[in-house]
Amino acid sequence: CLRGRLRMSFHLSMRKQALLVSLCVNAILFCVLVNLSLAGKNVASPVQTRSAATTTRVGLMNHPTQQMFNSYTPSQYAPVVHVPRDLSAKAAFMNVPASQMRAAKVTSIIKLALDAGKANPAPPVGPALGAAGVNIMQFCKEYNAATQKQMGQVIPVEITVFADRSFTFILKTPPASKLLLQAAGLEKGSGTPDKETLATITQDQLKEIAEVKMPDLNAKDIEAAMRIVEGTAKNMGIKVAAAA
Repeated sequence: CLRGRLRMSFHLSMRKQALLVSLCVNAILFCVLVNLSLAGKNVASPVQTRSAATTTRVGLMNHPTQQMFNSYTPSQYAPVVHVPRDLSAKAAFMNVPASQMRAAKVTSIIKLALDAGKANPAPPVGPALGAAGVNIMQFCKEYNAATQKQMGQVIPVEITVFADRSFTFILKTPPASKLLLQAAGLEKGSGTPDKETLATITQDQLKEIAEVKMPDLNAKDIEAAMRIVEGTAKNMGIKVAAAA
């Protein structure tokens, strides 16, 4: 009886060991298979990516832009030259006197309406240009010389001031209100243009004023410019005679 029990317990222990060994072997085989499958995916992905990229590049070979880059040779294009930022170095680079070099940076734009040929350091010129550091006397001299032939007119000017305190200016056409007052023989317009008419101008006078103002008006033709000037005249109490 005791021998039988010992034999039975021995067989049971052997079966448990065999079952454990079998489970371990199966687990090892499963891990090996998973690693192999993952390795296969990682190897296949770059191949697919390279083939797709190759296909894309081949498709672009016939594109005009790609052909331009393929045919590029350095001798076809001028080299890029760096211009120094310093004014003295830039002047030496461009072989011009440093006094003639202006800074590219614009610091301010000043707009004034002055009597032609009569600019002076008094207000509004002096305070406006002095605050910007501009040579006031130099501007007055240049403005008066440029507007000498237009004495008696008010010539607006747009002054561009640069970082080195140099400047340039652009002359504008006289204000439409001033031209209308001269044409009508008035000193000032009406304060109530909807109730009173101070004077009447002809269509020819209106056209002459429109032609003078044309460069500064947002008008595509002389007829459109005449309509704009006529609107200004009505706001001043000046009537425009009907066309004959």
